[in-house]
Amino acid sequence: MTDRTVLVKALADILAEKITLGEVKNQVSENDKNFANMLILTALRELTYLKQEVLPLFVKKKIPNKQQILNYVLYLGTTELLFLNTPDYAVINSYVDVAKKLSDSFGAKFVNAVLRNISRQKKELLENRKIGYFNKDFSDILKQDYTPLEISEMEEFTSVEPPLDLTLKATTELHFADEIILPTGSVRLPYHTKIADIKGYLEGLWWVQDAASAIAVKCLRELNGKKVLDICAAPGGKTAQLLDAGAVVTAVDISKARLEKLKENMARLKFDDNLQIVCADARQFSSDDKYDIILLDAPCSATGTFRRHPEVIHLKTPKDVIKQAQLQQEILEHIASFLNPHGVLVYATCSLAKIEGESQIIDFLHTHSQWQILPIAMPELKNCTTKEGFLRILPQHFKQIGGIDGFFVALLQRKL
Repeated sequence: MTDRTVLVKALADILAEKITLGEVKNQVSENDKNFANMLILTALRELTYLKQEVLPLFVKKKIPNKQQILNYVLYLGTTELLFLNTPDYAVINSYVDVAKKLSDSFGAKFVNAVLRNISRQKKELLENRKIGYFNKDFSDILKQDYTPLEISEMEEFTSVEPPLDLTLKATTELHFADEIILPTGSVRLPYHTKIADIKGYLEGLWWVQDAASAIAVKCLRELNGKKVLDICAAPGGKTAQLLDAGAVVTAVDISKARLEKLKENMARLKFDDNLQIVCADARQFSSDDKYDIILLDAPCSATGTFRRHPEVIHLKTPKDVIKQAQLQQEILEHIASFLNPHGVLVYATCSLAKIEGESQIIDFLHTHSQWQILPIAMPELKNCTTKEGFLRILPQHFKQIGGIDGFFVALLQRKL
C-alpha cells in the first residue's frame, strides 16, 4: 500500500509553496504515482469544502501549533473516505499509522476518532453539501471582473479531470484513438492517457500543451525566418511552436532548471537549430539585436490553471495578483525597446484577472502612443474576442469538450 506519510508531507509542502504539485511524483514509486496524483489532486480540489464544512463538524478545538501536521493527515484521510474507493477501515488504519509517525499517541487517537465519526456520517455529508470549491480569496480575485454566474460556471470545472492536449508538428499526420480535434487545431486525448505510451513520443512528433496556451502563437502569421524574442519561455511549448513555424528564436527565462527542461524538450522534438537560450531576468535582459516579434508569456498569478493546478485556489490572494501585475508592467516596459518598428508583440497570461490582462495592455497603450492594438481575428474563437480585439478565454468557452485553461492574449504593433 502507498505510504500515506509521504503524501501527507507532500500536501503540506505544496500548500507551503515548498514544492510544486508536479514534484510529488518524484517522491513516490512508479506504481504509486497514479494513486498519489489522484489523492492529492482530489484533496486540493475539495479543500475548501473540507476546511469550511466537513472538519469543523468533528474538530471542535484548534489543533496545537506543534501538531499542525495533523490537519494534513485529516485532509487526506477525509478525502479518501468521501471521494475515493478505499475501504473505510483501510483508510482509518492508514492515517492513524501516519499520525503515530508524524505526531504522537494523542495525535493518533485524535485522528482515529475524527475519521471514524466522518465514516459514520459520510453519506449525509455528501448529500447535504453546501460549499463549492473556491475559497474567499480566490472568489475575491474573480469578483473584480466576473458576474456570479460566470464564476459559478468556472467553478464547475474544478472537479472535472482535465483532458490531455497535444500540439502536433506542422508536418505530422497522426491520428489517435479517442482523439478530439479542437477548433483551434489542438488534439485532445482522455485525461488518463500515459504520455510516454502515445505514438510519436520518441520520434518527437508532438508535445503536451494546453489548448489555451497554444493559441498565443497561433494568432501570428508568417513566422518563417522571423527573429523572435521569447520571454519567460520555459518549459518551451510556445518555443516549439515558433521553431516549428520556421522562426529564429532567442528563448529567455530566469530559471536555470526550467531552461534545462526546455533544452530536453527541444532535443526530443529535434528543434536544436535556430534556437539561442539565455538565462536572465526579463527585466534585465540586454541585446544589441532587434526583433521582428516578441512573445511575452508573462509571469502571472496562474489563476486560469486551476483545473490542472487546484493548489492555486488556496495559494493566490488579491495581493498576489497586484504583485504580479506590477512585475508584468516592469517586464513589458523593458522588453518593448527590443522590437523593430512595425514589429509585433504578443502578450499572454494564464491569469483570469483582468488587471493582468486587459487593463495591463490598456495602461501600456496610454503611455506608449507609438503602439497600437492588432485585433485578433480567429473565427473559431469569436465568442472569446473582446471589444478591444483581445482574446479572453474562460474554461466554460469549451464546456462541451472538457473545458480549457483560462487565458488572455493581446497583439500589439509598434508603429515607429
